[in-house]
Amino acid sequence: MKKILFFTPAALYYAFIFYLSSRSYDIKIDILFFDKVIHLVEFALLGLFLSFGYFMSLKSSLKVKAVLTICSGILLGGLDEFHQYFIPRRSIELFDVTANAIGILIGLLLYYYFSRTMKGKIFAEKLAKL
Repeated sequence: MKKILFFTPAALYYAFIFYLSSRSYDIKIDILFFDKVIHLVEFALLGLFLSFGYFMSLKSSLKVKAVLTICSGILLGGLDEFHQYFIPRRSIELFDVTANAIGILIGLLLYYYFSRTMKGKIFAEKLAKL
């Protein structure tokens, strides 16, 4: 049960992404690739949360945890895009899926970087004792 709790931030955040994807927006921003940057940032945060879940709950190798984070993150990003197909004025875009995947990778790298710092190690050890 404790291991499942490590995925709570990722699950709640993905539910928030899903909720936002369920809305039809008519916002036009004339900044080149602005929507792709939004996808990148929102999925980098999801990648960070997924990394936290896998790295804190599994006793596998770094490679296995990274692959699980990337694969599940890309799957969730693809599901989000597929879901948008059914929303009026929304569509599936390959570049959005690509931005989502890159965001997941950035989130994984950020988690790995911060978990290697001393504060990150102390934080992870305290959470593991919960």
